[in-house]
Amino acid sequence: MAEKPNGRKNKKFNLGKLLLELGRWRARFLGQLTVLELLTGFGICLLITLLLVGYQFQNIPDHKVGDVAAQTIEAPQDFTVEDPDATAEKRERALAKVPAVFNYDPRVNSRIEAELRRAFATGRAAIEEERARLRLALDRPVPKDAQERLLRDLAQRIPEFSQPPRVLRICLERSFSRDLEAQLVKILAEALKPPGVVENRDALLRYQFKSGIEVRNTVTGNKDSLVDWMAVRDLNRAKDLLRQNEFELTVVNAEEKKSLISFFDSWIRPNLLFSEEETRSQERQADIEVDPVVIQVKKGRTIVRAGDEITSQNLVLLNHLKKLKQPYRVLSRFSGILIIVSFFMIALWQYLVVFQRKQRKIHQSYLLLALILCGSLLATKVFVGLADVLSETVITESLQNPLNFYFLAPVAAGTILVILLIDVNVAVLFSVIFAMFAGLLTGQVSFSVYTLAGSLMGVYVLDHYRERLAIIRGGLIIALVNVITVLALHLYASTTALSWTALTVRLSGGFLSGLFAAMLASLLLPVLESLFEVTTDIRLLELSNLNKPILRRLAVEAPGTYHHSIVVGTLAEAAAEAIGANALLVRVGAYYHDIGKLKKASYYVENQIYTSNKHENLSPNMSSLILASHVKDGLALADEIGLAPKVRDLIPQHHGTRLMTYFYQKARDAADEKHPNVSEEDFRYPGPKPQSREAAILMLADQVEAAARTLQDPTPSQIEGMIKRLVQSTIQDGQFDECDITLKDLEDISRAFVRVIAGMHHHRIEYPGFNFNTPLEERKPDHPRVQ
Repeated sequence: MAEKPNGRKNKKFNLGKLLLELGRWRARFLGQLTVLELLTGFGICLLITLLLVGYQFQNIPDHKVGDVAAQTIEAPQDFTVEDPDATAEKRERALAKVPAVFNYDPRVNSRIEAELRRAFATGRAAIEEERARLRLALDRPVPKDAQERLLRDLAQRIPEFSQPPRVLRICLERSFSRDLEAQLVKILAEALKPPGVVENRDALLRYQFKSGIEVRNTVTGNKDSLVDWMAVRDLNRAKDLLRQNEFELTVVNAEEKKSLISFFDSWIRPNLLFSEEETRSQERQADIEVDPVVIQVKKGRTIVRAGDEITSQNLVLLNHLKKLKQPYRVLSRFSGILIIVSFFMIALWQYLVVFQRKQRKIHQSYLLLALILCGSLLATKVFVGLADVLSETVITESLQNPLNFYFLAPVAAGTILVILLIDVNVAVLFSVIFAMFAGLLTGQVSFSVYTLAGSLMGVYVLDHYRERLAIIRGGLIIALVNVITVLALHLYASTTALSWTALTVRLSGGFLSGLFAAMLASLLLPVLESLFEVTTDIRLLELSNLNKPILRRLAVEAPGTYHHSIVVGTLAEAAAEAIGANALLVRVGAYYHDIGKLKKASYYVENQIYTSNKHENLSPNMSSLILASHVKDGLALADEIGLAPKVRDLIPQHHGTRLMTYFYQKARDAADEKHPNVSEEDFRYPGPKPQSREAAILMLADQVEAAARTLQDPTPSQIEGMIKRLVQSTIQDGQFDECDITLKDLEDISRAFVRVIAGMHHHRIEYPGFNFNTPLEERKPDHPRVQ
C-alpha cells in the first residue's frame, strides 16, 4: 500500500527550492561584484536620493483658529491636503441627495386576490357536492336545511369567511357567483393599486421634503422616483377608497354591500414599505463616492503671513506641514525614493552586463553613467532652485508659478554626454531613468514628459555625429523639440488658465534649455574623455587628421609603412561599413597600427626601397624579435603621444598571436643537429588576440593589403581566392576566438575587400609612344629633340 506524502517534507522541499532560486538570483545579479563595489553602488543610490528629497527645515509653532501668525510660513514643497470641513459639508450635501427607498410588493395584491378566488372556488365546489348528494336539478335551489348544513361546512373549509357569519351567508345565497367574485377582486385591486399603500404617511412626509423617494418593485427590480407622493395611500385612505367603490357590487343589495365592504376592509394590507437597509446602503455608497476636498499647495506658496489671523483653512495647511516635518514622515519619503532609485540603478547595471558585453570596462561605464546622472540632477536642481527664487521675486502674478522657469534646465545635457561617451542604446535607457528622476525632483509629471521628449530627440539627432559642431546643431534641434513639447503640454492642460506671458516664458525657456544642454555637454566632454579614458568619435576625427606630427613623421621616415597604413585604412573602413562596425575607429586604428615601425623603419620590407634586406644577415630568431618589437614600440609611442585607448588597443590586437610564417619556415630549414627543435611559440606575436570586430577587421585588412602586393596583374577571381585563403587560415589559427565576429560578417568583409582591391588593381591603356617597362638608360628618345 502506497504511503501518503508527508506535507511537512513537501513544504521543506519547496522552501529549499526557493532558497536555491534566491541563491541563483544573487549569484546572477551580485555574484560578480565585490563588497566595495556593492558599497559604491549603494552610495550612488544614497547620493541620488539626497538630491531628489530636498528636505528644508522650517519650525512651525502650534496655532489655533483666531491666533495671529508671528512669522511668515511658506510651503517647502508641493503637497496636497484634505480640507476636513469642506469635505464634511460636501458629504452632507451628497447624503441629502440620497432618496429614501420604499419597496413596492405587488405580491401582496396577488396573495389577497388568490385568497379571495380560492375561497369562492371552495364555496362553489361545496355547493356542487351538496347538489350531487341531494340529486338536485340545476334549476332547483338548495333547500333551507341543506343551506344551514353548507354554512357549517363552509365555515370549516373557509375559516377566513367564518366571521362574521353574515358574509358567508351572503356569498352562499349568491352561490359564490363569479360575478360577485370579479367585482370584489376589482375593488380590492383598486384600493391596493400602485403607487401602493403605506401603513402611515409620516415616513413619506419626512423623506419627500428632504431627499425624495425611490420606489423599487420587489418583483421586477425596477426603480422609479416617486413624483406624486400624494397618490400614495395609507391604510385609512385605502379603506375609504374601498367604500367609495362599493357601487361596483351590483349583484348584492345595499345592506349586503355594507356587510361585504366592512368585512373586506380588514383585507387591506400595506404593500409599500420603507427599506431602511437599502436606504442606508445607498447612503454608504454615496459617502464612499464623495471625493475629499483637497487643497493643492505649490512649493513656495505663502501659507500665512506674519500678522495675519489664522483661519480654519490656514490651520489645516499648517498642521499638515507639521506632519511633513515629523522625522518618520521624512524617513518614509527618503526610504521610498531610495527604493525607487535603487531599482532603476540596478536595472541600469543589469542592462550593461547583459546587453553591453562589448563594453569591456562595464564598471567604468557604470561609474561614468552615475556621475553624469548625478551631475545632471544637480544641474537641474540648481535651475529649479533658481526658478523658485525667481518666481518669488517677480511682481507679475502669472509668473509666480515656479514651473514657468523649470523649462530652462539643461535636461538633455546628460543624454548628449551618454551618447558621445558610451552608447546610443544606453542613452535611451538613461533618458527614461533621468526623466523619472526629474519628475520626482520637481513633483511635476509634465516636466518629466518634457525631459523625456528632449532627451530622446538628442538620441536621434546625435546617433551619427562626425564633428563637434554636430553637438551645437543637435542642441538647436532639441531646442525646437522642447518648444513643441511645451506647446503640446499647454494644449493638453488647456483647462488650466495660462497667460500669454507665462506661455512665452515657458517656450523661451524650452528653446534656451536645448542650447544650454549642448553648451554644457561641449564643455564637459573633453574633461570626461580624459578622466575616464573614453574614445569618442569626435576624438577619432581629430586623430584622423593626416597632418598629425606622428603621421607626418611616419610619412617621412617610413613612407612604405605610411602608404601601407593608408591603404589598410581604406580596406578596413569599407569592411566595417559592410558589417555595421565602427568604420571611423578602424580607419584611425589603421593609420596608427604600425607606428612602432618608426624605431627600426629600415628593417621592414615596405621601407627597403633603395637598400638591401637587412634580415638576410640575421638569424630567423633575431628577425622575429625585431618584427615583434614594433608592437611593443608602438604601445610605448602611443603612450608618449597620448593616443586614445581604443586606438591604442588595436596596435597589439591587429597581429594577435599570429605566426611569422616566413621566419618560422626559414628557421626550420636552417635547423641542424645541434638545434633540431624549432618552437612555433618563438615566432608568434605576443598578442592579445582581437577583442572586437574592429580589431578583427584590421587584422584581415593588414594581411590582405600585404598579400595583394604579391599579385601580378590579378583578376577579380584571383583576388577573391587570395582573400578567402587568408580568412580561412586566420580562422584555423584561432585568432577570432575572443571576439564576436561571425561567419556572415567575414563573408561581407571578404566581398568588401575584393571590391577595394580590384579597384586598386584596375587596368589602364598604354600611352602611345611610351614604353615604361624599359629601364631609363636603355630607352631611345621617344621624340627627336628640337634644336
